[in-house]
Amino acid sequence: MKTLKRLVWVALLVLVGLVVLVWFLFFRADAPAAVSVDDANQQLTEDLAADPQAAPAAFDGLIDGVWVVDDQIGTFDFDTASGSFAGFRVDEELTVGSVVAVGRSGEVTGSLTIADGQLTATEVTVDMTTIVSNDSRREGAISGAVGANQFPTATFVLTEPVALPAGLADGTAVSVQAVGDLTVKGVTRSLTFTIEALIRDDGLGVVTGTAPIVFDDFGVSAPKAPIVVSVDDTGIVEFQLIVAQP
Repeated sequence: MKTLKRLVWVALLVLVGLVVLVWFLFFRADAPAAVSVDDANQQLTEDLAADPQAAPAAFDGLIDGVWVVDDQIGTFDFDTASGSFAGFRVDEELTVGSVVAVGRSGEVTGSLTIADGQLTATEVTVDMTTIVSNDSRREGAISGAVGANQFPTATFVLTEPVALPAGLADGTAVSVQAVGDLTVKGVTRSLTFTIEALIRDDGLGVVTGTAPIVFDDFGVSAPKAPIVVSVDDTGIVEFQLIVAQP
C-alpha cells in the first residue's frame, strides 16, 4: 500500500512538472513593457547611433507646425520596441496560468499639428492587417476579432485642442490628456489618452499614449481558444510615435 501511495505521489509530481514545463515552453509569452517616453527616447538614441543619417538635417527649435509620423527610423519588433507602433494590452486567463496578451502594428501613419503652444490637430492611422502578437498563435484570432479584413485600418482624430506645457520646447518630457475619436472595426467612440511627449534637440519628437478601453464598445469580442479560459473585456490601447517636421 505504501509503495502504491508513493507511486501515486510520484505520478502527481511528474504531472505537475509536465504542466509547468508545457506552460513555460508553449504558453508563457513574455509581454513587452508598456510604452514609456523615456524608453522610447533611449531606443531612438540607439537607432540613430546605428544610422546617424536618419536624423533631421537641421532643427530651428520652433515647435509650431506639422509633425509627421516617421517610418524610416528604427524597425518595430517586440524585442526593441523601436520606431512607431500602436496596439493593445489585455489580460488573459489560461487553463495553465495568466498572461498579458499584446498586439501591435508597426504600420502607423499620420501627423500632429502644434500652433501657439497647443496641440490643435492629430490624425493617426494604424494598419490592422499587420498586427503581430507576443504569441503568434494569437494573431489569427486577433485579426478576426477586430475585423481586419473588412476594416483594415483604425484611426484616432483629436477632437479638442490640448494646451502644451512650456517645457516641451526645452526637451523636457511632459504629460497631458488628449480627447479624440477612436475608430475601430467601423465604430467610433470618444476616448481620453494620457500622452507623454518630448522634443529632442535634434528635431525629433517622441510621443507615447495610453487609454483604457472596453472592447465591446467597439464591437470587438474577445477571441476564444481551447487553452483560453477568459479574456478581460477591458484593456489598454497604446501607441509610440516618432515624429518630425517635414
